[in-house]
Amino acid sequence: MNEQSEQGLVQNLYYFVQQRINSDWTTDPAMAIVLSLVTFGIYGWFIFYKLMDRRDQHFVRIANVVNTAVALLKEKANQSGKTQEIAQELPQIEMLQREIYEQSRERGAALWLIIGIITGGIGVLIGYYFIMDDFQKHDVCESQFFSLMSSALAKLGRSTEASSAVPNIPERNFAIYVLLSFLTCGIFGLYWMYVLIEDGNTHFEAQVAWEDYLYKALAS
Repeated sequence: MNEQSEQGLVQNLYYFVQQRINSDWTTDPAMAIVLSLVTFGIYGWFIFYKLMDRRDQHFVRIANVVNTAVALLKEKANQSGKTQEIAQELPQIEMLQREIYEQSRERGAALWLIIGIITGGIGVLIGYYFIMDDFQKHDVCESQFFSLMSSALAKLGRSTEASSAVPNIPERNFAIYVLLSFLTCGIFGLYWMYVLIEDGNTHFEAQVAWEDYLYKALAS
């Protein structure tokens, strides 16, 4: 790979990292609940749409960050003659790269909004499940990816020491959430909305430092 191609990858990585301003939407979960109550549920439909939309946008963006970061990692290792040094991490990194790419397939926010309206809210609960389950699995994959990249970059001498990323989204029981939503006539659904918003907010906040670390280590 020539210097111009490598610089193009660096520019792409910078672009995808900066796109988090647009893709990683956050909002105050408590205010979302208040506005949903005040508008008799209308704002809740907007939140449902935004939750599904940010899932799609974030996953696509991260797949691009990962693909570009892995390409740069391989190039840096090749340039320094240390490809063998990261032989332990690279297969695992590439496996996670494929998994994150598979996760990036869009579910379609507009489609799920229509399904939710047509089914009288049943589709919303199903959509909540996908958002909750998808983000939990994605959070684990990202943590593993960042940890392995940190280890590889340390071996290449591009960071001072390896660090471990920790998942931020707990695994929750979908059946219990659905049951409580029905038993409380939808009241628990408001808490579920709160959890989904807050989980995403926490995930995005924790990820900023890791993305910046990747860019700094690979762009130099």
